[in-house]
Amino acid sequence: MELKQTHTLLLVDDEASILSALQRLFRRKGYKTLTAQSGSDALAVIKQKAAPISLIISDQRMPGMNGASFLEQSIALSPDSIRFLLTGYSDMDAVVDAINKGKIHRYITKPWNDADILVLVRDALLQVELRRENIRLTELTQRQNAELAELNHNLEAKVNERTWALKYQNKMLQSLNVNLEKSFKQTVRLLISLVESSNPALGHTMREASQLARAIAAAAGLDEAEQDRVEMAGLVHDIGLLGMAESLLRKDERAMNKAEFDAYRQHPAIAALSLSSVEGLKEVGEFIRSHHENIDGSGFPEGLKGDAIPLGARILAIAADYCTIRHLWPDEINALISSARRYLPKAVIDDLEFRMDDSLRQTIAEKIILQDSDIRYDGAMVRHFLDCIGSQAALSLIKHLDYRFLKAGMTLNQDLRLNDGRLLLTRDTVISDNSLSSILTFGDQGLIADAVVVTLEGGEDTPQGGRP
Repeated sequence: MELKQTHTLLLVDDEASILSALQRLFRRKGYKTLTAQSGSDALAVIKQKAAPISLIISDQRMPGMNGASFLEQSIALSPDSIRFLLTGYSDMDAVVDAINKGKIHRYITKPWNDADILVLVRDALLQVELRRENIRLTELTQRQNAELAELNHNLEAKVNERTWALKYQNKMLQSLNVNLEKSFKQTVRLLISLVESSNPALGHTMREASQLARAIAAAAGLDEAEQDRVEMAGLVHDIGLLGMAESLLRKDERAMNKAEFDAYRQHPAIAALSLSSVEGLKEVGEFIRSHHENIDGSGFPEGLKGDAIPLGARILAIAADYCTIRHLWPDEINALISSARRYLPKAVIDDLEFRMDDSLRQTIAEKIILQDSDIRYDGAMVRHFLDCIGSQAALSLIKHLDYRFLKAGMTLNQDLRLNDGRLLLTRDTVISDNSLSSILTFGDQGLIADAVVVTLEGGEDTPQGGRP
């Protein structure tokens, strides 16, 4: 291991030549050195020195005060220093005396070997660093515990302060390490309570999203432990939004300006980072980090695609967006319709009966999720979602069809491209007789290999050969 700190060594010997030799040896290694030619002078140096002395090396045989006596007296002045005694082979009685009274770490016989003494000094200084680090961490823990105790004492008075709630949330996340196995679930529930006290609408949305996410996970056949993780991710998935302007929380991300979106897109990573220090919540944090990734790779923060996105995140994306539309989108009917138009084609908008009640919001939310199936959302999880909410929507409306089974009147749900990437028709294009003829020609030439994703007219049967 390499030393990480700067160390000061005190060298004590009545012979100037020995002090010079030791100074040259240790300065080559970057150590700072202090010298004294007697025990009394060395005690004065210790008293005057502002910085701590890591290691004291003293000769035994010195006039006035021998090394053992000096080292014994130095304990009161520099208790954390490590002590070495330089002695000859004939001074074993002095060595025993120094061990008993002076608390020496090692004794070194004269003449010494430079390589050996450098190794002994480095090992001793490593112990000094470990001891200092232990003291630092202990003091930090005590200070944090004291701060946490103070926050707990004043919780009732401060819970309505948004800034305090954020600080308390961070303190609570740090304290989870103490007894994680027994308390991290309770702590997640406490966090959502804190969010609700700071922003009731956001807290309610996250609670509802967590229950829906768990239901989807259960419908998908995930085991109990995985359902727990998905539910916990839903409970705190938007904690990274705390502190943002209330108007931004209720704004559709496609309507945000660049500065607003740059701030907004950071919230999954912020939430995941807040949970990363808690061992039991690392996987929950990964779900949260990736719940704005899109199946087609167009999401954030990393642009993950398809199965590279954790399954829990794919489930959470559906539940979170559905509940956000229902509870956080604007109450004004014009603003609500404007938000919906960014996601749904005109034909769907025209069919909606716009009433300002929960059934309208549910209809809009459901159609947006269905519209973006296999684009933003995992199509298989969308099916489980629709089952969970008891949707009457025909899942067969969105189909992946071989080009030979396309019909005029169908609407493209994704851009239609040739095998070499060239764009043929854009998403939301209604297939006409002329465009259908061109598609069939290109397909017969082997230029359309992938299934074409389309929206069928309501009630139209699935063509034979298509796959939902």
